[in-house]
Amino acid sequence: MKSQPNRNYISNDDVMTPLSLCQDIINYFKPSGIILEPFKGTGNFLKACPSMIYCEMVEGKPFEEFDGRVDWIITNPPWSKIKTMLIKSCQVSKKHIVFLMTINHVFTKARIRITNDYNFYLKDILYIPTPKEFPQMGFQLGVIHWEKNYKGLVNILNLK
Repeated sequence: MKSQPNRNYISNDDVMTPLSLCQDIINYFKPSGIILEPFKGTGNFLKACPSMIYCEMVEGKPFEEFDGRVDWIITNPPWSKIKTMLIKSCQVSKKHIVFLMTINHVFTKARIRITNDYNFYLKDILYIPTPKEFPQMGFQLGVIHWEKNYKGLVNILNLK
């Protein structure tokens, strides 16, 4: 007998960020100017920061086709596409990129080279507890902030 697909399964690329965490991230960084949420999902970052503009694949506005420039990108990107989304973010952002992701995604030679090639440098790593809505995993979740032309020390702290 053929097994039925699990219709309740949600991939790691389709995990929505809780509103309270979105609010904490916005309150910490206090972004200004043009702020982009490339992967709107249910819109919790937009609820936390109503002045944001957004992209969303299911609404026919994929980030891959965005051709504007912004001051900030703040998002929980699809983790299976971190490299390509990081490249696109470096091309679109004029100053700041903030990704919610496991911190092990940051420390590969390729990703460090990508950000450095675009003159983005690691500025903040904020450790956060894994929300109950996220898949439980053995990797530390963090809020990662790169800033264009930043040359200072990396701030590492607990957001909560």
